[in-house]
Amino acid sequence: MQEPFLEFAKAYVRHNQYNKERVLIKSLLLALRFVHAALKELHGTPDILKVDGSVQELVFEKLIAWYGSKRRRSTHYIGLELMKLYTELRERGIHPALPHWQSPWKSENRSSSMDPAAVAWRKDKTPDDRKLAAVLVAFELAETDKDQYWTSLSLMLAFASSRGGELVDLRVDSLIDEHYTDRYGRTKRRVGLRWFSAKGFGANIKWVPRLPNSNGNEIQESRLMDMVARAFMHLLRLSEPARKAAKLAYDTNGTVFPIHELCITSKSYPQDRVLNDMETAHAMCRTANLDRTGRQFWPNNRTSRQFFSWHLPCVQYGNPTYKDIAQADYLKFKNKLSHWPYTSNSERVEVWESLVLHQWNQFHDGAKSSVYPNSYCLITTTQLCNQLSGKWEKGENTVMSLFARLGLTMDDGSPIRLTTHDFRRWHGTRGRALAFKGLSEHRLRMLAGRQDIFQNDTYDFNTPVQKAAQYRQLIGTTSSNLPLDKRLNIGIPIYRHELLRRELREHEVPQPIQVGEFGGCTHSISEPPCLKGGDCLTCSEKKYIKGTSGCLERLREAASHHKAEFDALEAWQKKRDQLGIDQWMTYNVIRYAVAESIIQQMEDPSIANGTVLGVDEHFDPSPLKVNLMAKGIEVPEKSQDRVTQEINQLLGVVDGA
Repeated sequence: MQEPFLEFAKAYVRHNQYNKERVLIKSLLLALRFVHAALKELHGTPDILKVDGSVQELVFEKLIAWYGSKRRRSTHYIGLELMKLYTELRERGIHPALPHWQSPWKSENRSSSMDPAAVAWRKDKTPDDRKLAAVLVAFELAETDKDQYWTSLSLMLAFASSRGGELVDLRVDSLIDEHYTDRYGRTKRRVGLRWFSAKGFGANIKWVPRLPNSNGNEIQESRLMDMVARAFMHLLRLSEPARKAAKLAYDTNGTVFPIHELCITSKSYPQDRVLNDMETAHAMCRTANLDRTGRQFWPNNRTSRQFFSWHLPCVQYGNPTYKDIAQADYLKFKNKLSHWPYTSNSERVEVWESLVLHQWNQFHDGAKSSVYPNSYCLITTTQLCNQLSGKWEKGENTVMSLFARLGLTMDDGSPIRLTTHDFRRWHGTRGRALAFKGLSEHRLRMLAGRQDIFQNDTYDFNTPVQKAAQYRQLIGTTSSNLPLDKRLNIGIPIYRHELLRRELREHEVPQPIQVGEFGGCTHSISEPPCLKGGDCLTCSEKKYIKGTSGCLERLREAASHHKAEFDALEAWQKKRDQLGIDQWMTYNVIRYAVAESIIQQMEDPSIANGTVLGVDEHFDPSPLKVNLMAKGIEVPEKSQDRVTQEINQLLGVVDGA
């Protein structure tokens, strides 16, 4: 580039990097080169003050001539940089009347594009369940501090569906491990992490999910919770020395050196007294620089940064004090943390409160590298990716992955390779696959910490065949031909009159019912509000569909709870014969009988899936019926169905008497 455009280009790049830290400026430089070429061709001199609409058009023509008219990733990014440049020229008053230019190259959505390159990219990036399972296996096999550290970080991302860079904002008090009482009076455990999601979503709590298909076994349901809690404690223990060093450095402004166990002086050695060579080498953990006597440094080493690194100024012109070494350490490690004293630009977590802090060389692969006690470092996503997939330089494996260290491979013997973003892709893909079973797009967005809900599409790696399979069941059939449980799995609405097992009346408007694990309520919206206060188990308006996912397990939980309550009350009553306890015994035994009777129907193989089950009105009389009976008006009883007979038998009532 030529002057005067060159000075502007330097200032503009510096301005951009100051406002937003960047690593690659390739697209920005290419955009500036095209503007430079257009200015020189149109005006003879590359002066930024001569940019106008004709220059914008020529820049566009040169881009088309160079890259072609097809949409490419390079032209997309260059177009974005040109838009930013023109906007900056308008807002800074350099060219207030500069025409607004819109880039014609849109971002290619490779998650939905059928371009062969996009299809190949999706195939390569599609997450594998076996690889994610290997993370859990690796966590259980990890024994060394190094393996426990990296597997714990991997487990955090595996359950949280978060970005690798968000790990640095985990505080030492982020873990929530508590017991709570649900609406049925059962004491349950829940584990979560206070998480800060970047890119605008902000702070939230990510709860560890309960494992399904456990048939109410609390130990099996909470296995993942146990693993996350253990991973948190591993990180808490391993980060403690680095956190202490960072806190001391901040409190003393780097003027006090913590005399560690490798030092050969006493703990009370003055900070301002000069050390000899041997004392200096042990304090810096650089004993390899001592000569054969072990008492002095090699003379040539004192002037070599290769041997002393950031400690070179301490020994280059004489021996240091502990204070000098502390100052050198402070400058070294503080400058490595871009947002000191915070871990990130969110300024939520101080460095000495970070859960993932570690010491210099604490988990280094080299056998000769020793841990430096007076140090504090934060992980990077590159380091974690190297542990998940290994690192190769010039065909040589320089960093062995944690899976290779633990002897884990794929079924065919190939190495397991993951990146930190594969966890987000896995959650996005599986979340979309389960979306028709109740996991909403909004919930999927919250779990991933995305500000834009439309970004869920970017992480959907289900193939067209998998997406079509969800709707293939609808082809050539109607909802009237499908059992209700099949319609729930597909996502077809269930209506109130269907749960009431009657035809839609004339002029009656179909009312969709939200059916969940505990059935669906048939209380009409046109009727007065429900007066049951959430006590739905014995309500005749509550209907259950046999075959509904999770319904049988929830009913078993309810039956087990009410039976345990009844047994405890019965034991209490036998000892004390307390007034009013018998009413609570009746309350619990009725609910146990109702839940157990519905369970027996759901387990009966002679009853088909899709059958509607519920409590008969005989056990749940309406307020109108109660008032009529109170006035002596006889209300005819309906014939008892099978559920009513089962409840009578469980309650010990014979022939309805």
